[in-house]
Amino acid sequence: MRSTAVPGFLPSRNGFAFQNRWPAGPAFELRARYLRVGIGEVAEGLCGGMCFAAADRFLRGELPPADAAPPAQGTPLFDEIAWRQLVSLELGRTPLRFWWAAARCGAGLWSAGDQVRAWRAIRADLDAGRPAMLGLVRSAAVNPFALTKNHQVLGFAYEAGPARATIRIYDPNHPGRDDVSIELRIAGLATRDVPAQATAGPAANAGPVSLAQTTGEPILALLRLPYRPAPG
Repeated sequence: MRSTAVPGFLPSRNGFAFQNRWPAGPAFELRARYLRVGIGEVAEGLCGGMCFAAADRFLRGELPPADAAPPAQGTPLFDEIAWRQLVSLELGRTPLRFWWAAARCGAGLWSAGDQVRAWRAIRADLDAGRPAMLGLVRSAAVNPFALTKNHQVLGFAYEAGPARATIRIYDPNHPGRDDVSIELRIAGLATRDVPAQATAGPAANAGPVSLAQTTGEPILALLRLPYRPAPG
């Protein structure tokens, strides 16, 4: 069994104490005299921004505030998370990655090989002592408006054997919990073209690839997403 962890990181200490649940409103406002134009809808979630901001603070040696309620719009913390949410989208490349993986899942084309490559990239981040940004594909819908059903989390540790891995995560939907993880099972790591199958239960292993989150949410595919620390 192989294992590693980002030294010193724990969701209960380094993650935000509030849940990824926001009142309706824009992430940004453009103002020109009496005209205000809202951009983005925070009620759809700011999971990417929360994960990026948590990683930024951890790498700077800063703890997040202990507030149990999300920051109000216009406050410095809200602006920080909203800005990092925008950065996490990678100029539209991250939604495109989700869309492409969802389309492949829907067509039965997401293979064990695809999942192995993503897992190895996640493992490389963690082996290097870096937080890993994970994309959880939860819907096979190709409608772009369904992309908000997908999710971003931060990986900070793993245990892995030849065909099974447990990735421990900070999930902004489950604040304060150090026990949330993703269970990945791959039967036959050499298999590259067999369609993957996802299940909702941690103990399921019905096909070449099974994925599950210990909190019960379904996962169709697991992606490694890019992350760069905030400047300064």
